Amino acid sequence: MIQSYQEVKFKMTVKLEIDTNNLKADLNEFVASLEEMTGPGVVGAISRATFSITGERFMIAADNYARANPKKMHHVYEWGKIGNKTGRLFVLERSLLVNGNLLITTNFLPSKMPVPINKELLIPGRTGKAVSRKSIFANKAKVMEAGTPVSFTAKRVLSIVGNNGIVFIAPGTQIKILHPGGLKTKNAFASYIVEWYTKNAGAIMDSSGLYEMISDEVSIVMSSNNYGVTQVRAAVESVAEKFDKGANIK
Repeated sequence: MIQSYQEVKFKMTVKLEIDTNNLKADLNEFVASLEEMTGPGVVGAISRATFSITGERFMIAADNYARANPKKMHHVYEWGKIGNKTGRLFVLERSLLVNGNLLITTNFLPSKMPVPINKELLIPGRTGKAVSRKSIFANKAKVMEAGTPVSFTAKRVLSIVGNNGIVFIAPGTQIKILHPGGLKTKNAFASYIVEWYTKNAGAIMDSSGLYEMISDEVSIVMSSNNYGVTQVRAAVESVAEKFDKGANIK
């Protein structure tokens, strides 16, 4: 007897209904978290850190530049303290954040030290008297940076050292000093800060480690099961706060 077998092939079809609601929710949260990285809260936190990081570097650079270029920068330091951080008469201030741009402004501080007296005037003259009265040029940084001429009327006999020795000026004489800080101080500080930030700010931020730290923290947050915009913003702000030293740098 010959037996034959017929091979029967069964085709099984499994129908799965794809529920995209959870996927959409996850993707929406992911997109929202990425968008938060360019939102005002995150940008503001990064801007505050950027101000501190670049500002501290600028102050050190300004001191070095002043020591190398005293005729240009002596006016933004106290008398006899050119390039010394304890003698700075300028402050960096963090201003408004406009369209993603951090605005940094400068403010000049009043001088509190008396104007130095020329050594020749400290030697007693024929009358046995020497110059001893000291005055304070409070707005020296602001006036000299602007290149503003200074005018005043002598209230007493004044002694100055000219090209030919000591010159006496009678009371009531109108005096005008065209360049109180010298020819090189006008706009010298303003030019330097613009040039320095243009050349150095980007490289300093790239090497600061701020962006890498933010990226690491955000990656950790977004790899967790429960994350959202709030967590991403908090992660960025937490990193940025470590660099933020305040709204003023002296």
